[in-house]
Amino acid sequence: MAEPLPAFVARRRPDWTRLETMLTQLRSGKLTLTEVSTLDALYRQASADLAVAQSAYAGTDVLRFLNQLCARTYAAIYRPRGDRLESVRTFYLQTFPRLVRETLQMTQLAAGLLFFGLVVGLVTVFLHPDGAVVLVPAQLRQIISRGEVWTDFALNNATPTEMAVTIFLNNVRVMIVSFAFGVTAGIGTVFVLLSNGVSIGATVAACFQAGVGLNILTFTAAHGPVELSLICIAGGAGLHIGRAMIDPGERSRGTAVREHAQVAVQILLGCVPFMIAIGIVEGFVSPGPFFPWPLKAAAGLFSGLALWRWLLTSPSPSWRGPYAAVLPSSERTI
Repeated sequence: MAEPLPAFVARRRPDWTRLETMLTQLRSGKLTLTEVSTLDALYRQASADLAVAQSAYAGTDVLRFLNQLCARTYAAIYRPRGDRLESVRTFYLQTFPRLVRETLQMTQLAAGLLFFGLVVGLVTVFLHPDGAVVLVPAQLRQIISRGEVWTDFALNNATPTEMAVTIFLNNVRVMIVSFAFGVTAGIGTVFVLLSNGVSIGATVAACFQAGVGLNILTFTAAHGPVELSLICIAGGAGLHIGRAMIDPGERSRGTAVREHAQVAVQILLGCVPFMIAIGIVEGFVSPGPFFPWPLKAAAGLFSGLALWRWLLTSPSPSWRGPYAAVLPSSERTI
């Protein structure tokens, strides 16, 4: 009969903690040959603990922790270093999509918050037009009141390249703020998503009331689906950190937050190249009459569907360690 889980953890945790510490030292090249031998012994013992947890403590955080610990140790000791280009390729073809899928619930929550805020902004301004005074910036209200949309003459004030850079920097700022506020137990991330949604909805409603609603929809058609998707993914990464602070499970709160933050940072970094690409689209394709609106709408629909098809169907990284059969794909460390 297996010993109680708390007793098992209390008895074995010192060795697990020591193994984690030695892994950190190994990455910095501070282990002696004798310490490497100790590391190997600790790894083998942790592997035995994993087998025990697999049979006696299935479905617990202890099993998930040991899965990750053994995977990280195996990768550190045995896996040869690939070249930098191959690592980037593997990250974007396999690791990044997997991480997005693992945090998909938080991304869906972020999308729900953004959409809810958008609906609130739309309804508020449609029912109470004076609400635009509070929800829409004064400069935009002045332009809209003239029956114009700032996007119609954006290229008169800046080149497409300047627009792309400005838009990219603004979008990255929103993504970073949404992500970083995860450390407030997700409260700050919720506020950022809701407030951005309200602002978007209120602005669109004000444009329709002024008779230029189709102009703003035409402008956003090419870049909107991907841009909003990336903001939701980054917001979901922030909520992923917040969830660890609220419900760390059987791990310490610090350990849970650290593990969730490592995943969230990879997701945020993974989003950046796509935000650069969509900033280029917003600077060169979205404004002006150079591209007809059906082409813009088709580009936005295709790029949005392509992004999510890739994220949801890309294969997970292969695992070649000796415990591949018992490590669930969501727990394999690459």
